[in-house]
Amino acid sequence: MSKLFHGGGPASTLGKATLAVISIATVTACGGGGDSTPPTSTVSSSSVAATRYGSPAIISIAGTNLDSSGLSVSSSGCKNMTRLTSGALVSTAINAYYTCTVSGAFSGTVDIKSNGATIASPAFQVYAPQVTLTVSNGQGVSGSIVLTLMGDKVPTTVDNFLSYVNKTPSFYKGTIFHRLAKHDTDPTHYFIAQGGGYGATSNGQLPAHKATDAPIGIETAGGNAVQWSVGMFNSGPGTVTSDFFFNVEDNTSTLGTNYSVFGNITSGVDVVQQMLAAPVTCTSNGLIGSTIDCLPQPDITITDAAQTR
Repeated sequence: MSKLFHGGGPASTLGKATLAVISIATVTACGGGGDSTPPTSTVSSSSVAATRYGSPAIISIAGTNLDSSGLSVSSSGCKNMTRLTSGALVSTAINAYYTCTVSGAFSGTVDIKSNGATIASPAFQVYAPQVTLTVSNGQGVSGSIVLTLMGDKVPTTVDNFLSYVNKTPSFYKGTIFHRLAKHDTDPTHYFIAQGGGYGATSNGQLPAHKATDAPIGIETAGGNAVQWSVGMFNSGPGTVTSDFFFNVEDNTSTLGTNYSVFGNITSGVDVVQQMLAAPVTCTSNGLIGSTIDCLPQPDITITDAAQTR
């Protein structure tokens, strides 16, 4: 019997060793220990349903092995990518659904990968977002102002502004334009109109500023503070909250890159000009350098604020 093993050891010992080798070889051949790569996913169709900037988009994918851990879905223009596992759309091995919020771009693609290799790239496109502010003072100021926002250039600022606009009710509804500012060296005209933080006045006095979300930083990619552009007020780095202002003249040299420009007035300049002609009370204790700050009286109130595109 020992001649069958071509060795001098006991038959029983060599038999167990041989069986162990055969067993390991069999497991390896079946994929039990040599290959840890997740199953490869395939895509037969994919699409992105995106309606507007700042709103959720739905990514629909059909294929195989879409529940594999090697599947990844991402997009530089759509944040907070989340796989849907409950509700009306439930992901499975043959149909997968993801949601994300369009941000940072008006057009782009969703990158679908399996084990690092791109297997599909469905595209999406939305319009630049617009916000409509309806204002009134009951004495000649009345109408709507449309702001077109630069979500592709300063997404953090635009997303912050839209978060205030889209609260229920809108954070800005019932707030006032509390500051029309002039340079004290040239008091013949205003250079900014600021609002977005205070409710109605009482006996000509401002109330406490409304509570805001956490502040954000300053973004400068929106460009210069040219006439009819829109910026976010701040009192230093990392202090941007809800207050915004209209550049009612070219303030490029005055404001520099110290404020986030995030949009432009594309309709309603005539309404802004009504605001600039409204009755005011003024003080020389300016907020920005040496300015004359004027409080409209009666209040110029934002009666409604909504994302309309």
